[in-house]
Amino acid sequence: MDLDALRREAEEFLRESREEWYLAGAGLKEEIRLAEIYARHPGLFRREAVDAAAAALDGAEGARWRLCELWGFLALGFIREGTKDLTEEATNFESAATVRAPDGEEIPYRKSAVVQLNERDRGRRAALEAARMEVVRRKNAYLAPIHEKTHALASELGFPSYLGMMGALKSYSLAPVREEMERFLGRTGGLYARRIEEALGGIGVRLNEARRHDALHLFRGGGYDRLFPADRLLPSARAICAGAGLDLESEGRVRLDLEPRPRKSPRAFCASVRVPEEVYLVIRPRGGHEDYRAFWHELGHALHFANVDGASPFEARRLGDNSVTEGYAMLFDHLLMDPAFLADALGGGEGDYGEFIGHIALFELFMLRRYAAKIDYELSLHRGPELAGREALYARKLGEATLVAYPPESFLDDVDPFFYCANYLRAWMLQAQLGEGLRSRFGRRWWRERRAGAFLKELWRAGQAEDGDALSRRLGFPRLSAEPLAEAIEGALGR
Repeated sequence: MDLDALRREAEEFLRESREEWYLAGAGLKEEIRLAEIYARHPGLFRREAVDAAAAALDGAEGARWRLCELWGFLALGFIREGTKDLTEEATNFESAATVRAPDGEEIPYRKSAVVQLNERDRGRRAALEAARMEVVRRKNAYLAPIHEKTHALASELGFPSYLGMMGALKSYSLAPVREEMERFLGRTGGLYARRIEEALGGIGVRLNEARRHDALHLFRGGGYDRLFPADRLLPSARAICAGAGLDLESEGRVRLDLEPRPRKSPRAFCASVRVPEEVYLVIRPRGGHEDYRAFWHELGHALHFANVDGASPFEARRLGDNSVTEGYAMLFDHLLMDPAFLADALGGGEGDYGEFIGHIALFELFMLRRYAAKIDYELSLHRGPELAGREALYARKLGEATLVAYPPESFLDDVDPFFYCANYLRAWMLQAQLGEGLRSRFGRRWWRERRAGAFLKELWRAGQAEDGDALSRRLGFPRLSAEPLAEAIEGALGR
């Protein structure tokens, strides 16, 4: 089988599917039609293609990483192709679903997340949560078969189990990520309990009665909106990028989609339709600092993809360890935890942002603990196709880590495919090392230095030819670690 022909077809498939995800996620079309795209590429995800890439690995010399990445892409594509109809149905169901607000108004399910975040009345938030969880419960009728079929297809490919497949295909092991985060949970438990109890008390919620919607409303941080005016988002981003010698839109390769459409996904995303030529940055504005964080996160992705060397191999441009691109995204969104950056971007003095820094540091701790629980839960979830008891397990693990009650209905909806949660956790660790590397080379306000932008663009040129561990070593660190994350949070919140 011609592997180069497979690479060419894979690139075209990714272009078409990413464009479809963009149009549906951006609310520009009502339904996603993945099946039609798979039908145009019938030979790409056949078992024979997966086996051909695996066989080529046996005698490979040099650039072995390319074959590993191609094999992984084809194997996971085989599973995605096998579950495409259910995935399409689940996505279209969510896009079309509505919930009834407490005042009787029918609103799109995706818009209801934004409404709930901004709702101050706890009773109304709880009513919205109940309505939203009814939609999630119905969506699980699509997600449960996807889970079961995914495990069956992993066995069909010859892997001993789903976990065995992920161990073979990922460039890193999952167990060390969980172990690193277990240490993080132990180290930060006391600090988190004190601070989250104080913060929830500030909005009139007792810790032993707190629910997920309470925490999400708390971290919406509406009181800080005055610091983050909507009309300053783009101008401040352009100015900061220019100071580092970066073009926000990368000469037209980055396209901004910031319109608040009713069916637009509440989850910001970056759609790399063609790398590096066509990259979409998509957010659904909610107001305040969340818009800024979402924008800067997706900008990190967009600038990375838009500055990849177009002549680099397919695997470097389109595949690889996504801990790397997530690391660049988090490097940018974590700028909002730096009072010097906020003063430069939005005006005033560093002291004007002290209270907000404490707020966002607690949110950071909440999210890290949440994702530490997620990887632990997902490793348990994927021990097999059986789902009995998983709802309670999800609610218990997430609740123990965050100290707020999680709805069991989200036990499948809160799971990204193929352990993407581990990419996020490794990216958190990597962004801390990227930030330290930039500060040590170019000073505390590295975003003012054109040399810093040139340094980043040189890293971005490689795409994802290196995984997160290799990039960490290139920056001068022995390994990825959560210790700098704990130290930064302790510095912001106290011990």
